[in-house]
Amino acid sequence: MAGACRWAPLLLCLLQTAPGRPALAPPQNVSLLSQNFSVYLTWLPGPGNPQDVTYFVAYQSSPSPRWRRVDKCAGTRELVCSLMCLKNQDLYNKFRGRVRVASPSAKSSWVESKYLDYLFEVELAPPTLLLTHMEEILSVNATYQLPPCMPPLDLKYEVEFWKEGTRNKVGNLAPNPSQPQGSSPSQPAHLLQEGFPIDP
Repeated sequence: MAGACRWAPLLLCLLQTAPGRPALAPPQNVSLLSQNFSVYLTWLPGPGNPQDVTYFVAYQSSPSPRWRRVDKCAGTRELVCSLMCLKNQDLYNKFRGRVRVASPSAKSSWVESKYLDYLFEVELAPPTLLLTHMEEILSVNATYQLPPCMPPLDLKYEVEFWKEGTRNKVGNLAPNPSQPQGSSPSQPAHLLQEGFPIDP
């Protein structure tokens, strides 16, 4: 019995480092973040893990139970992975992501995020403005870039302008922006052109 006790710590160590066994601490704070029309899976390292670990990411679209591997984030050392424009991804259905950490001799269990409904939870990106002052007219050109896989959204501009040093803002709800000719389908640019009279 005494001999078995001496071998117990070594046996436990071998079991923990055996390939395929979840010996690493799983990632923490796994969540989906929407920013500038895109979606990212973010996480923090598990406590006590070594520095030379990598991460693997997968996603699942409701109602399918199948998890699909995100190839561009397989073996990444980053703590973020873009989940936009993935193969077979349907942004009309809510989806979630999961991540696990791995080393040459061990890996952790998967940690899943909550579901995100893209059409209702997407964070819009601010437009890029170009102002042109021509005599008594202030021309405002606003553009923004959309991911090539983004489904159509009913987007409108809300424009406000005011004189420097005053608080009297003039607002205007602009119609749907249009896609100008010559824009690339892979990088769609949407444009708004509005003119506002300026009091002398």
